Amino acid sequence: MSDKIFLDTNIFIYSIDSSPREKRKRDIARGIIKENIRNETGVISIQVLQEFYQVSTHKIKVPLSIEEALEFLHYVAILETVKPDFALIVAAILLQKKHNVSFWDALILQAAKTVGCMVVYSEDLKDEMRIENMTVKNPFI
Repeated sequence: MSDKIFLDTNIFIYSIDSSPREKRKRDIARGIIKENIRNETGVISIQVLQEFYQVSTHKIKVPLSIEEALEFLHYVAILETVKPDFALIVAAILLQKKHNVSFWDALILQAAKTVGCMVVYSEDLKDEMRIENMTVKNPFI
């Protein structure tokens, strides 16, 4: 098995965004998801699932129906999913303080760290940022 890769919410949002201006990002995102499902390397968190549902049904130009969002969530549920607990939240707060990132980004980073991810795919964090043994990569640049 290859190294684990954490997929942030924006990967999933771009994969379902039907707007023509996001075609390049949509194609990249879909490739990332398929590859990480096929290789069993993809990791997500409950936070990613929650954010995906909210954004995909309310905040994109052509929102998904509840049924479509649920169908997509079932599709990505095959990925390893980190469930937060008190220890993860405390560690995320300490990571937030140490690396000066937002609390929500710290939760993503800590979830990835908890299961040993070496790479975090995210558009929201600085590309090539190093956090502990992880590297953030923006696959869209």
